[in-house]
Amino acid sequence: MKECAVKTNKALGRQLKRHVLAVEHRMAAITAPEFIPLCEQELRGIGLLELAPTEAGIEFSAKLTAGYLCNLRLRTAGRIVMRLARFRCGAVEQLFHKVSTFRWELWLHSGLRLHIDVYVRRSRMQHEGLIEKTVLQGIQRRFEELRLVPPALCQALHAQEDCASDAVQRLLVRVVDNACEISLDSSGAHLHQRGYRRVHTGAPLRETLAAAILMKAGWHGDRPLVDGMCGSGTVPIEASLLARRLPPGSGRAFLFEQWPSYQAKTWRYLLRQANDHALAKAPVPIIAIDENPEAIAASRQNADHARVGKDIVWHQRDFFSIRPQELNVEPGLLFLNPPYGKRLPQEDDFYERLGAHLRRFYPGWQAAVMAPDRPRALRLKLARARYWHIKHGGLPIVVVFTRL
Repeated sequence: MKECAVKTNKALGRQLKRHVLAVEHRMAAITAPEFIPLCEQELRGIGLLELAPTEAGIEFSAKLTAGYLCNLRLRTAGRIVMRLARFRCGAVEQLFHKVSTFRWELWLHSGLRLHIDVYVRRSRMQHEGLIEKTVLQGIQRRFEELRLVPPALCQALHAQEDCASDAVQRLLVRVVDNACEISLDSSGAHLHQRGYRRVHTGAPLRETLAAAILMKAGWHGDRPLVDGMCGSGTVPIEASLLARRLPPGSGRAFLFEQWPSYQAKTWRYLLRQANDHALAKAPVPIIAIDENPEAIAASRQNADHARVGKDIVWHQRDFFSIRPQELNVEPGLLFLNPPYGKRLPQEDDFYERLGAHLRRFYPGWQAAVMAPDRPRALRLKLARARYWHIKHGGLPIVVVFTRL
């Protein structure tokens, strides 16, 4: 039996090398539509040139290790998926046949838990539950034919703690116009979850959005950065990671680490190479301000988890009470994410006061100010302003960019 197992492992290794490691695969960096130009710049920066923007993100072809690199280094992507198969399919019998004859053993470990996301539009097959069941049965049939323990279904990925772990493999099934595309998630938790934010105060800014705003402002660690209302510290932390060229994914786990094809030595090399090219400290001042002592404490703790705590200067002050001369820095980028909704004091003139404060005390600075909607953004009365309409947590927001 032991000799048979050795032969089986060797045979699987040969198949992995031939069908997975040695060939290029279609992949996609899934990101928000507003982030696509920024994500495209990042992909080009790591050497991927033939890129195809889509409504879901950016498609490209590359070898498997490029997927490792994307998960490690992309700051604006939400997840990286492998496009495993695409075929015409108008009936569940066709779907079952295609799925049950695919080489799933090269991509999935025996006995793991699957979460299958199904999206259907304009197709003869309309029942998402039936499609999910058929895909699962097809995968299980393939494993059973190979005398392997088949995967099981984890139905409540978000509702149950045991199903929300990185051990659950997400499979994406998209059926549009009777064409089925099956994709495998390589990331696990959304890529904005860098792993450093252990505590927060209120509604935290997503790390991917913080990085996108910095990049949209043209900030790459070449001039000072001041966050006047830092909250949990996401922007100054992302600024330090960006300025020092530290990879955002170096402190977390990914699903591809559980694949049969996973190359641990390659992953360790990519991690080591990325960290070797990083700067020892931020080349410019990064300043975080907040009047809430709990916010400052949370920011410090998160920054320490991200290994950038020494790069950031903290001030527990009301932003309106600080003058830029006190900060002892040259004009740079000023970022502001004012509290709004329930967190914002009921002051009808808040944005008017904020705009007046910026015009009076921050001439020569570039500003990026978040607002919950365009009417309040206009109340800032900032000249030469550009308005970037995006969504955060499903809610529309506006980022105002200007030179004061």
